[in-house]
Amino acid sequence: MLTPVERVLILKGVDLLKDVGPRHLLGLANVAREGEITKGQEIYTEEDRADALYIVVDGKVQLSSKGRIMSEVGPGEAFGTWSLVDDTARGHRAVCIADGRTLGVQREDFYDLAAGDLTLLSELVKVLAKRLRELAASAPQEESRVEGEGIQKPAALQEEETAAASEDQTAPPSAGAALAAAVLGKPVSEPEEAAPSGSTGAPGEPPPVHVSEPLAPPTDPSRP
Repeated sequence: MLTPVERVLILKGVDLLKDVGPRHLLGLANVAREGEITKGQEIYTEEDRADALYIVVDGKVQLSSKGRIMSEVGPGEAFGTWSLVDDTARGHRAVCIADGRTLGVQREDFYDLAAGDLTLLSELVKVLAKRLRELAASAPQEESRVEGEGIQKPAALQEEETAAASEDQTAPPSAGAALAAAVLGKPVSEPEEAAPSGSTGAPGEPPPVHVSEPLAPPTDPSRP
């Protein structure tokens, strides 16, 4: 039987939890479950739902996919770690090849604990974000397109910008052109107001103001 301190040290070796402080890991150590494994024992199959991560305390576990051996996991190493964030099918098979023990953390137990410990959850998110950036950097361009969002101008905005440039500058901007300009951070050009009819002033100057002559007051015939 492992002591709480031993469990904390084992959990600290898991990549997803390496930056979590001992105080936060202590709560996780209390809900972790020890289990005996024997040679030839199938821990889970490719089709099994991911519901727990495991750390090998003693012994050795072999991981394979579609009959191909992927790796062997020994003391202090974890397997099935993505079960904390993904509960779909495992996608690989885990079989014990040397008697020993494992320390397991159930997905439900982890989130019950993380719900009241934001530090534990935030550290997990940081590690996952780092892993995703590394995967995106090594993936083909079409598979890492999410990483480039916001860098390339959307095609719709390119079309709007081209259409706006070819329109008459005196015409009021369309709603699409105004939206495109706003998204691209450009000012929306305002059309020049047409001069009033009858105006003879130069372009850009205010029209002349015509002031009518005052009317003479009416004459009273009774006065001399």
